[in-house]
Formats: sequence, C-alpha cells, structure tokens
Amino acid sequence: MSSRQELIDKFAKKANLPKRNAGMYLGILLEVIQLILARTGEVKLPGFGTFKTKAVPQRKGVNPLTGKKVTFAPGVRVSFKPGRPMKDTVEKGSFIKKARNGSK
Repeated sequence: MSSRQELIDKFAKKANLPKRNAGMYLGILLEVIQLILARTGEVKLPGFGTFKTKAVPQRKGVNPLTGKKVTFAPGVRVSFKPGRPMKDTVEKGSFIKKARNGSK
C-alpha cells in the first residue's frame, strides 16, 4: 500500500520539484477534485478515470455486536471507475499477476 508521502516523493522527483511544493500541489488538486465532486457529482479525468457520487437511501440493518435493529441514515457515496489507460498500466505491472507467476 502506498502512502500520501510516497506519492508526494514520486511526484516531486518526476516533476523536479521540492517535496514541499509537490505536497502543496497534491493537496490543492485533491481539494479541487472534492469541491467539483460536491458541486457537480462527477469529475472526469481522461486517461485516469471518473469519480461519481451516488445518493444512498435510508436502510435498515442489524448491529452485529448487540443484535439490535438499526436504521442507517441516507447519505452519499463516492465511486471511482478507472479509465482504459489506467487499467492497461495496472494490468501490465499488477502485483497480483506477479504473485501468480511467482515473481517479485
């Protein structure tokens, strides 16, 4: 699992930026994506993927610890669908594929 810091480190190296600037730019990008998603419900990044929001209705469930019935409030979920270039890139370098083949 990669961390935010690893993402910042790789971004800084690739863009030849100080890590501090790369972290700031990443933070701004994520904030802008969140704001647009909250306002429009969808953010398309061609070649990367699409973020979408979906309304989730109120539903009933059971608390597994107590066995009591509970009602979950309606809310919003965010989903992500990767674009074809991302799927292809991940498939080529997939750690699952390497694990199946016994590679490291």
